[in-house]
Amino acid sequence: MSTLAPVSITHWCRNCNAHHALQQVRRCVPAPTSLNGEVDVLICPSCNSYDIEELQEVSDAQ
Repeated sequence: MSTLAPVSITHWCRNCNAHHALQQVRRCVPAPTSLNGEVDVLICPSCNSYDIEELQEVSDAQ
C-alpha cells in the first residue's frame, strides 16, 4: 500500500468560492500572438471562471 502525498490548496475562485491546487486550475490555451503559440491561464475547474486568486501564507494565521 502506498501513501499519497497531500495536495496543497493554493488557489481560490472568487466566483464560486472553491479552493483548488495549482495543477487543477492551470490550463494551457492556444495564443497565436505569443512566442511559443500558447499561454498558461488559471481557470476554475468547477465554474470555468478566470477570477482565480493565489492564496498567500500569512505569518500570524490562527
